[in-house]
Amino acid sequence: MKQTRTLQKAIAVLLTLLLALSATALLSFAADDYDLTGATRFVFSDSGIAVTAGDYTGYKITGTALTINAAGTYVVSGSCTNGSIKVKKGTTDVVLVLNGLTLTSSSETVTENTAPLLCNKSTGVTIVVAAGTTNTLTDSKYNNDELYPANTDDDAHGGSAENAVIKTKAGSNVTICGTGTLVVNAYGKTGIKGSADQGDGTVPTFDETSVLTIKEATITVTNHVTDTDAIKAEATLNILSGNITVNAIDDGIKSDFVLNIGEQGTAGPTINVAKAAEGIEASTVNVYSGNVTVNATDDGINAANGDISERSEQFTYNQYGGYVYINVTNGDGIDSNGSATLSGGTLEVYAPAQGDGDPIDTEYGCTFSGATVLAVGHAMMQQSYIGTYVTFGGSGGGMFGGMIGGVSSNIVTAGNKISIRDDSNNVVYTAKSAAPRNASYVVFTSPAVQSGTLYSVYNGESNARSSTATTSSGNQGGPGGPGGQQPGQGGGFGSNFLNGIRSFFQRIIAFFRNLFGIG
Repeated sequence: MKQTRTLQKAIAVLLTLLLALSATALLSFAADDYDLTGATRFVFSDSGIAVTAGDYTGYKITGTALTINAAGTYVVSGSCTNGSIKVKKGTTDVVLVLNGLTLTSSSETVTENTAPLLCNKSTGVTIVVAAGTTNTLTDSKYNNDELYPANTDDDAHGGSAENAVIKTKAGSNVTICGTGTLVVNAYGKTGIKGSADQGDGTVPTFDETSVLTIKEATITVTNHVTDTDAIKAEATLNILSGNITVNAIDDGIKSDFVLNIGEQGTAGPTINVAKAAEGIEASTVNVYSGNVTVNATDDGINAANGDISERSEQFTYNQYGGYVYINVTNGDGIDSNGSATLSGGTLEVYAPAQGDGDPIDTEYGCTFSGATVLAVGHAMMQQSYIGTYVTFGGSGGGMFGGMIGGVSSNIVTAGNKISIRDDSNNVVYTAKSAAPRNASYVVFTSPAVQSGTLYSVYNGESNARSSTATTSSGNQGGPGGPGGQQPGQGGGFGSNFLNGIRSFFQRIIAFFRNLFGIG
């Protein structure tokens, strides 16, 4: 018995110790996913870079320019009005910790690096924005080889314009992470750029080795230059988590090939394109999770790459989850030069009050297969839909779709929240945001929508219009690419006529139900 009790005590002590160790490990991992033990530290100032020696000696300092040429953990802090950090070509396993760094690269001398932070070709770098710190990186107008040809980044000119505040070159795999704050001010060209191998230079080819990933950090990118991007990748751009805010004169977030937003099973990032011409663009845009807001003067989200083809089957917008809000004052909300597939999450898109901008515009059709979509505009979308949906206004809803309330009258008033109700007056969906402008056309789909059922769109608390949901396979022909159709107009005269008659009588029934308060 005594031996048993001794053994039990020993086991209890061991379990307690293991629990404590595991808790410590978890806390350590939760706070930081990097180890500062033995890190080499640098403090920038206008007069130079002070070093606190650590285990890692793979660096070179020239004035206020720091070059890292070997693997290790390096911590940078301080403030400098004309300095730079460069990771040498081929250097991998570098952890660069931004620990309260304010760094500007403002030199017009061509022999000096004009990008505050550069990861050269074939590098592997983790840029950690340290918790509790604010870090600001800024370039100057000289970091633009078009405006300043003497600064062209090639051996013939000897220049050093990198055309971005944070630049990663071809073949590099760079992750920007951490839970601190990073502010990027672009006065040259791009704010954050991931370059890639462009092949022969005529038609871009996908470079799977060049990957730029952003997660965890709070990042604000402000671009002060026309005809440039705030965040740009030439191959793969992953924005997995964190809080990203973009203010751009031209394009907001762009990837020549693949842009992945969020990850399935996660909360994903919060992305706010507060100001841009085109908000988000890539050949393939995948939204897995997150909360995305786009305010743009041109297209909100564009699946395209002008260097490949204006019409290509590889261009696609795919939404699997998350919440996406788009408000455009000109152009299309979703504009795909290929297709769009909405299989999860929620999309609210508000198109312009006039002009030819549509909430959703695709070349090869849009498939509704499980997402909740509220698309609001002013006119019929010349568009192929596949799935079950309901349209209000325009000529949607069959032959008599515009009979009650007029074809072009507004059914949505700026400042009101749209809601969708079924024929029993149950609320199916309420918009998360108020309508930014008047609108006369609404398309709605969700997993709850059933074909043949009457639905009503409410403008605030007022019933603005009713219509019957329909299911389309997208193969009736018409505008919007192969197999396209205009909403409510496919299926031939007989089908259209019957749908119109059914919709008309359902509206009459709904009118008397509302009049006499029948549920």
